[in-house]
Amino acid sequence: MLHLCRSSLVQQRTVFSRRFISNTKPTIPPVNASPSLSSKTAGSIANGAKSGAAADATAKLSSIERRLPRFLLRYLSPLRAAPLSHVTAFIVLHELTAIVPLFALAGAFHYYNWLPPYISEGKWVTEGIAMFGSWMRKRGWIGDNGEGGGAGMWWGRGENGVRIVVELATAYAITKAFLPLRLVLSVSLTPWFARWTVLPVMARLKGLFGKKPPKGAITSGVTKSGTTVNAGSTLPKNGK
Repeated sequence: MLHLCRSSLVQQRTVFSRRFISNTKPTIPPVNASPSLSSKTAGSIANGAKSGAAADATAKLSSIERRLPRFLLRYLSPLRAAPLSHVTAFIVLHELTAIVPLFALAGAFHYYNWLPPYISEGKWVTEGIAMFGSWMRKRGWIGDNGEGGGAGMWWGRGENGVRIVVELATAYAITKAFLPLRLVLSVSLTPWFARWTVLPVMARLKGLFGKKPPKGAITSGVTKSGTTVNAGSTLPKNGK
């Protein structure tokens, strides 16, 4: 009798253990699905370069806005939501519309030996004389007294440097007076300049310094059997 009780107890324990083991599911450790460190680093570098260029363009745009009268700020408000290519195009156009007239007018004044009356005595001309005089004096192109300094022969005849400074200052005053016209012109030409100049240059630079396609990859085409191959794909070994 005692032997039968012990056998029954052992059988019950065995059945319970088998049921417990069958109902217990093994725990699988989670797989880390995060990208590798190299891909994270490459992505952060690319995003950092883009954000850095956008930050520089935004800072330059803010600098231009600080120098504008209030009634001209409404022309720049659409650029705040414009893509980077348009902001870059506007900045380039704004600088071109200032540099080209400045040196063109100064060259004309010097060639014809003429200065417009009244303009050469205004506040902006005085500001330009101080700016260009200091800039040329630091480079030794004129002396402290306005005469050609040690490098005064850079002008060709060692002539009085005051004349050059006044001509540049007068051209600077006229260019600054046409700021509203320059601003409207730059904003109007921004989409065209971005489409035909900035975007092609950016695409060219991306092609030169961007990631090259893997060996064997093709851009696009049609195989001998007439199958169209998409960009980035790789032809099979038999070339069909």
